[in-house]
Amino acid sequence: MPSKEILEYHGLNNPLGKIKYTFIQLWRFSLSRLAFFVPFKGWRAKMYRWSGINIGKRVYIGHDMIFDRAFPEQITIGDDTAIGDRCTITAHGCIPTQTPLKEIYPLTVKPVNIGSRVWIMPNVTIIYGVTIGDEAVVATGAVVTRNVPPHTLVGGIPAKIIKHLDNNQ
Repeated sequence: MPSKEILEYHGLNNPLGKIKYTFIQLWRFSLSRLAFFVPFKGWRAKMYRWSGINIGKRVYIGHDMIFDRAFPEQITIGDDTAIGDRCTITAHGCIPTQTPLKEIYPLTVKPVNIGSRVWIMPNVTIIYGVTIGDEAVVATGAVVTRNVPPHTLVGGIPAKIIKHLDNNQ
């Protein structure tokens, strides 16, 4: 059953709300698994849109993606952006078990905004609260924990600016 904090956030912390949220999660999980098997890029993007993610026009989404299923409406992807295979994009952080750490790290929900004409290479992780500016490039395997300015190439763990991109180069 979904955690109490997530149900409270969505205003569903009642018996009917728990049932509703369970069906929403089943729908989102089913769409993400279906998207894994779909060979057509347009269909994958459409399935992720149906799950609640705000996806622009002409967006390429690779295979084996992990998008936040608890808060997909917090993720926005701009037009003409390409996201490589096996990336993870999360809009929240929480500890799902009852431990003392839960008091130190309560549920945190922050939007993720990915600009237009962005290239995110494979196996990138983007955490909650990050904005990636237009025409930025995120290198393979990067873990993005801070905002990425427009027209930059970032990479590493955590991702850092590698170079500023100039159209005249």
